Amino acid sequence: MPPTAAASCPLLRRAPAAPFAALSGALSRSGMARRLVAASSGGGGRGPAYGGLLLDAGGTLLQVARPVAETYASIGRRYGVTKPEKGIMEGFKRAFSAPWPKSLRYQGDGRPFWRIVVAEATNCTDDDYFEEVYQHYAHGDAWRLPVGADITLRELKDAGVKLAVVSNFDTRLRKLLKDLNVSDIS
Repeated sequence: MPPTAAASCPLLRRAPAAPFAALSGALSRSGMARRLVAASSGGGGRGPAYGGLLLDAGGTLLQVARPVAETYASIGRRYGVTKPEKGIMEGFKRAFSAPWPKSLRYQGDGRPFWRIVVAEATNCTDDDYFEEVYQHYAHGDAWRLPVGADITLRELKDAGVKLAVVSNFDTRLRKLLKDLNVSDIS
């Protein structure tokens, strides 16, 4: 990033000099936000040196409640899916390593992209099966937050750090954040 861009971005301008390794131990313990804010402000009472924190959604803030292949196989049994979980995971790897047109994943609600991924992973092209799997992952009970994330996010917000979820997730994201009670934090 050019120096002029860093100077014009308040988040970068206020970034602490402390290396990430020095902060990583604080991230895993209770009270992390207080220590992070105190460490970044140098204890001078200036408030947090972090103006904000951007969080990715899938795989970072949102984690699946149970293994994906297990879920696909379980739902799929009602639709004749017999592929074992290991085979479903191999199908996911193939689907995600395929050369995709850039716009496909971001068309509408993501269904065109996910329809292909589900078919590749399970060898099932049944529209009802796809829709049930798609809707399953549209509800908060299919997801969980990392242990302690809700408390950490609340502490950061209370310390004056602005929080935002920035993601290439599809249109189900807002509802999921609401279902998991984190939409009011960010």
